[in-house]
Parts: sequence; structure tokens; C-alpha cells
Amino acid sequence: MTLKIIAGAFYAAILVVAAIAHAEEPNGYRDVPWGASEETLRFRIPTQSCNVIDSSVDFGTRRCRAGGNVTYGKVTPNTVFFYFRNDMLVAWQVSAHPRFRETLARMLMQQYGKPTIVYKGDHVTWKGRTSDVDFVGGQVQDVVVAVTKAELVTREAERQERARRAAKGP
Repeated sequence: MTLKIIAGAFYAAILVVAAIAHAEEPNGYRDVPWGASEETLRFRIPTQSCNVIDSSVDFGTRRCRAGGNVTYGKVTPNTVFFYFRNDMLVAWQVSAHPRFRETLARMLMQQYGKPTIVYKGDHVTWKGRTSDVDFVGGQVQDVVVAVTKAELVTREAERQERARRAAKGP
């Protein structure tokens, strides 16, 4: 009897490890990989506009808004943004109505496995080797953001440089 319980627990542990091992991290958005150019994005995904942005506020230095017919899995989002630095895709963001929260949660869990960090409220993070994914649920909209580790490091270095200059004075 004890042997069956131990074997059952061992089997359950193997299934958990297999599920975690199966979880992937994003390598871009659909068939647009991290590092792809803005031109590649426009060729593969319909875009509405692309503009220069303030890198102290958003990821990258340029942002493209996807056309209205772009979906995220089975969800029709309010907006999909793609962020570029040095003409390379470094992040994307999907905003959707909270009525899609359960669908988004199932999709994210299926694709990335159990979240690495669970915050208070409706906020979870998956930390991968080369990129992170954040889900933040809101009253008006839910947001999924995927960003490369390289972009996170670059942003932090820029923030530190701005703080250093500000402390130095004019």
C-alpha cells in the first residue's frame, strides 16, 4: 500500500516536471521573432501606425500599433503594440477587455505554465531565460506584456544614466 502511494506521488511529480518543462517562453509574437525588423513585422502582421516614442516611458524607441483585425489566440484585443529598439522587436503588449480574462489566463497557463511570481491582485509574471511575460488584470482592461531580457537591461541602464545626470545637475 505504501509503495503504491510513493509510486503515485512520484508519478505526479514527473507530470509536474513534464508540464513545467513543456512551458515555453515567447520568442516573439506569432511568426515575428525577437530581433525582427519593423519591416518584417509590417510584412507579417497588418499595422495601423508606427511612431517614435519616449524610451523613458515605454519599451524601445519606436512603437507600432497592429491593425484592428489582429487577434491574440482566441481573443480579439482592444490594442496590440509592438516595441522596437535599433529596428529590432524587443517587446509586445496586448490589451483586452476583462471579459476575456479567463480565456487569457487559460492561454497563458497553457503556453507558459505556472507563473514564476504571483503578486497581490490580478498580476502574475513568467520569468524566462531570454524574456519575461506579465499579466495585469484591470477594471477597464487586462494587459499582457512580453519583453526581452536585453530590453529590460537596456532600460535599467538608461534609467540609471538619467538618474546620474539628474544628480549631477546642470
